[in-house]
Amino acid sequence: MTKIGDIIRLKRIEMGISQKELASQIGVDVSFLCKVEKNEKKLSLEKLELVSFILKLSFLKYKNEYYYDKINSIFENEKEDYKFMIINNIINKNNV
Repeated sequence: MTKIGDIIRLKRIEMGISQKELASQIGVDVSFLCKVEKNEKKLSLEKLELVSFILKLSFLKYKNEYYYDKINSIFENEKEDYKFMIINNIINKNNV
């Protein structure tokens, strides 16, 4: 699976936008954006939405990945079936 940092870097280059320009538009340092593109740092949900708008990416798709990464980091030492059970419990609780 391609990571969000790789997608941002490739799309930014494809659109002819420099790291400096994009960093300025979303209000972060170039060094931070560089780390995001190397998948060493993560954007906040607010910044991810802004980047998605600027680079014409599907925010909903990357919003889902954002939350999936959050859940994975919370349950990093748990088995996959336990993670899915928790997610399903949350979904079912909210749909009641």
